[in-house]
Amino acid sequence: MQCSCTAVASCLRLLATIFLLLAMAGRCHSQQMDHIQLSRIQGSIEALTHVVQELSENVTSGIGKLSDVTAGIGKLSEDVTSGIGKLSDVAAGIGKLSENVTSGIGKMFNLLAIDHLYCENGWVKLRSSCYFLGKDTSTWEQSRQKCLALDSDLVTITRDEEYNFLRDLAKGHSTYVGLNDLQEEGTYRWVADGTIHQIVESWWAEGEPNNHGSREHCVHFYRSKDDRLNDHICANEFRYICEKPAQLDWNSALVPE
Repeated sequence: MQCSCTAVASCLRLLATIFLLLAMAGRCHSQQMDHIQLSRIQGSIEALTHVVQELSENVTSGIGKLSDVTAGIGKLSEDVTSGIGKLSDVAAGIGKLSENVTSGIGKMFNLLAIDHLYCENGWVKLRSSCYFLGKDTSTWEQSRQKCLALDSDLVTITRDEEYNFLRDLAKGHSTYVGLNDLQEEGTYRWVADGTIHQIVESWWAEGEPNNHGSREHCVHFYRSKDDRLNDHICANEFRYICEKPAQLDWNSALVPE
């Protein structure tokens, strides 16, 4: 851009010179200068005119090249922006891949570890949990205290497989689980972690829970209703089921098969 401005300035200076020479030529003519002097002035004017024409062409060419450079810069900017976008996509893809790998390793470890988990004598294992069936009877709160004394808590049921396993374990006897709506009527929470139980109708006896007499707040497997869940008075004495995590047998886990 600076070169173009310099060329324009040079053109202007040359034009001024041409005008000056033309004025001199007119003056010479008015003073009836000889033919030789007029010829020299005319030659100078023609030479300067040629130089002005060349400078004009150079200016035009320079402006064209400057436009090309500007267009190139614009294209480069677009390419850089596009490259940054693609780089962001690659980074996101790497992040997703990392999450999937981590999740996969975790699941694989869990599957491998389950085979090396064990429960103490008197407890039964399902996947990564141990369960204890208390065959003595007590109120819901007393049952929970007995579980806590065993470094466990009243059982939390999270899936059908576990529900069916525990229903068979309690079969023929009314047995407490760790579920109640003591905190808020109609909202059942698992006592071990406070999570809200979303009612699974197939787990419950027909018409339950119904809070009969507005006094039923603790949940148990009910032997009189096909060993399905039922809400009952918390002061009633039933059997109970405790739950705690299974332990990893490091010796068997570290010994190659």
